Amino acid sequence: MEKKKLKIMGLFAIGILIILFILKYIGIQETLEVLKNIKLPFLLLGVFIELFLFGLWGYRWKIILEAAKEKISIKNLYLSLFIGVLFNNITPAAKTGGEPVRAYILSRMDNITSEKAFATITADRVFDSFPYVFLSLFSILYLFFFKDVPTWIEYVLVFALFFAIFLLVMTVYICVNLKTAERLILGTINFVGRFFPKVKEYSHLVDEKLIAFNSTMLRIGKNREAMAKSMIISFIMLFCSFFRVYFMFLTVGYNVNIIVPIIVTILAILVSAVPLLPGGLGTTEGIMILIFSIFGVSTAISASVTLLDRLLSYWFGIFIGALCFFYSQKIIKRETVRS
Repeated sequence: MEKKKLKIMGLFAIGILIILFILKYIGIQETLEVLKNIKLPFLLLGVFIELFLFGLWGYRWKIILEAAKEKISIKNLYLSLFIGVLFNNITPAAKTGGEPVRAYILSRMDNITSEKAFATITADRVFDSFPYVFLSLFSILYLFFFKDVPTWIEYVLVFALFFAIFLLVMTVYICVNLKTAERLILGTINFVGRFFPKVKEYSHLVDEKLIAFNSTMLRIGKNREAMAKSMIISFIMLFCSFFRVYFMFLTVGYNVNIIVPIIVTILAILVSAVPLLPGGLGTTEGIMILIFSIFGVSTAISASVTLLDRLLSYWFGIFIGALCFFYSQKIIKRETVRS
């Protein structure tokens, strides 16, 4: 456990050092001068949009849970959601490190098994991935055909796109193919069991858990109304992200064409999904600033907008998630004592 904590802290340090290096290269003083003159109403509007995004995310998950015939407390749902956001942002796992934690917390706080909870979360992630994978292709083609993009950036973006498509296809395939999922999980258990023999003791539970997981996924897939609603919400959430970045430009008093926030937001999400640093810390900021500059935005403005947007889209989630995590631990301990 201590080694994991040290590893996460080390990766965090690397991400922050990357950001500091970028700011030093751009000019910390110039960036601070821009940030001194921010317009608070637009920043507060960005905060509202981010909270609205979380609200939509929870509503989408609620729809999926209802499609799976599971009734969950709204309070427990949002507590689990924010805790998942926290662990997604502090683990370098393609923004999936928090999903098992989200399933575990919900199963401990409400009347649902962890495998069923994880099935609904997997469906939630699939719906979340479709819009930005679809629009990522448009964004990359736009840059390649209409902007002068350095070759190395082209390689990074194409790799990130294929990685996101691969994850999405594999997730969907494993969800509907029980035998493939079983082979994958048992193979993982056998591999990990070489180093931690006790893990092999759980092999006999795989079939039972997978059947429950698969039946929940199939139940969700049969509910076309829930699938349609979830997909619509996913697109609305993505467009809200565009406007959050747009309002960060207005926060620093800079007018920009709406196409710029759209392209940058899509590609930032795409790059942050590659499992390098926690929540794409450092790499996401770097890509955002680079792509802003391709559109002719000055480096000081680019850095300021990026820092403000990441304050809302990254650090804000960590702060709320941490509060929810400590609160949930008190509830779980209380329930454990009662039982």
